[in-house]
Amino acid sequence: MHPYSDLSAPHFWRRSVPGQPWRDLRLVGAPKFQIAASDRISTAGSCFAQHISRYLRAAGIPTLQAEEPHPLQYELGADTSSYELFPARYGNIYTARQCLELLRQCVGQIPIIHDYVEENGRWYDLLRPNAVPDGFATLAEAQYDRIYHMVCVHHMFRTSDIFVLTLGLTECWYHAGNGHTYPVCPGTARGQYDPELHKFRNLTHAEVTADLDQLIAELKQLNPSLKLILTVSPVPLVATYTDHHVLVASSYSKSVLRAAAGEIESRHAHVAYFPSYEIISHVASFGQYLQSDLRDVADRGVHHVMTNFLDTYLEGNAAASDAPPDAAAAPAKRSFVSAPLANTAVECEEIYNDAPGLAR
Repeated sequence: MHPYSDLSAPHFWRRSVPGQPWRDLRLVGAPKFQIAASDRISTAGSCFAQHISRYLRAAGIPTLQAEEPHPLQYELGADTSSYELFPARYGNIYTARQCLELLRQCVGQIPIIHDYVEENGRWYDLLRPNAVPDGFATLAEAQYDRIYHMVCVHHMFRTSDIFVLTLGLTECWYHAGNGHTYPVCPGTARGQYDPELHKFRNLTHAEVTADLDQLIAELKQLNPSLKLILTVSPVPLVATYTDHHVLVASSYSKSVLRAAAGEIESRHAHVAYFPSYEIISHVASFGQYLQSDLRDVADRGVHHVMTNFLDTYLEGNAAASDAPPDAAAAPAKRSFVSAPLANTAVECEEIYNDAPGLAR
């Protein structure tokens, strides 16, 4: 007898990987916690995170809506779809550092960041350049909306029961004077690039881990009962500003994020990790869930990720901790969404890194 003798099939490659169709392989055993139908769920992260809210709604689990359109927008027939992507109109949050800065603004630990640009008579918030696609009529309106936005974000963090954060990138840009982090380099989606003001950084494992540690600690101060689910986006970089090939840069970025998420998850009973990245990107998937560009995730891949997510975390449907040895590798008990959603297109600022002027 040795330490491996009594381990179940999912602990072994030969017993659980080659003989199973990838669509049936369950990569998560008994979860740390589950999501009840009454839980208030909020989501944030890279563009892949937008799928989580859509599938939760399709499964009959509404996500928290902390920021609502003004009633006049409905009366005037304005496009309010930008409010539906996330619980508040912060748009894509690609790094843990950006999320930490958002939290610190809304609780008053740091001043609200005001960084705007005027284009064609409209004002845009460079901290969420596409989250408010039509911009604002005046600078004052943009400033007031950001203050209101912070109130909504504070409400979201304070009242959520579950917060799902999808980590997307290690590469980011920041303001040299004020230090704040952008979702995308100014001059791509909106604004003008200023080499004196806009600086590049590629976050290390130590930096991502420290940012996540601080985020979790400060969220716990604001909302002691909040539980977190960390995921890593399986979508590679569209472009890199490092000297490496984009494939090598993507490998670094995803490796750092996955390692940091795993380290953080192991430290905290109220923080779980869900393997979105592995389901899509693992060699055992044979790339079957990627579109022809080998970067974007096909609808059936999104569906596989999200049905596994729902089957794992929705209350009463996860694998029992006392399940027989092969149960963790068995197909999920039932699918909450029977087919891929018809519209899984996502809003993604990072695409502008490879499309100068596309946002104009």
